[in-house]
Amino acid sequence: MSSLREAQKQLTRDRIVDCALELFTAKGYASTTIDEIASAAGTTRVTFYAYYPSRTDLMKDFMSRVNSVLERAAGPGSTSTAVDLVAVVRVGELPGILAWLESRAALWPVFRPYLDVLDEAAASDPEIRKIMDAWHEEVISDIVTGLQLAGRYTEETRHIRGTLAFTQLDYVATLWTRRKFEPNREHALEVLADSWHHLLCGEA
Repeated sequence: MSSLREAQKQLTRDRIVDCALELFTAKGYASTTIDEIASAAGTTRVTFYAYYPSRTDLMKDFMSRVNSVLERAAGPGSTSTAVDLVAVVRVGELPGILAWLESRAALWPVFRPYLDVLDEAAASDPEIRKIMDAWHEEVISDIVTGLQLAGRYTEETRHIRGTLAFTQLDYVATLWTRRKFEPNREHALEVLADSWHHLLCGEA
């Protein structure tokens, strides 16, 4: 009985998240009300708040789903890590980098809509901005860890290299989502992989 109840709760949670994502994408984060989300999910405002006491809690669930899709495992404290990204940077081979980028790009349709909403929400909500900044830093830290394990570059330059690599990837990804512009993905990823290889795996 307990497992059935938990399954029903998860179904309700998923329905609320799916409807919220659809409405946020169509209308915008600030323009979408809790009542609209609850109605679209076939539930009530009271039920919504039972699952998500605040909009911020809903955004935390969005982030949790991004991490789940990307298989970012829980690390020390509240941080998360992607061991495959760490490994790709540590090995530092162009084919491996390209393969990893292609695997992430294949998932863009699944997780980028969540990130796009989170970015929009962060523009008006300082608490969500902190969540997004922390997540960005986690990804950058994975790249830095890969560089550390490889003994590549000085400690002083690893973080900026990781930041530049992440920023490049994030920008290219937005071409398929918020900007609704779709260049040749194969060519774009090849250029991005080449840039990562020079930035993260070239001569010190």
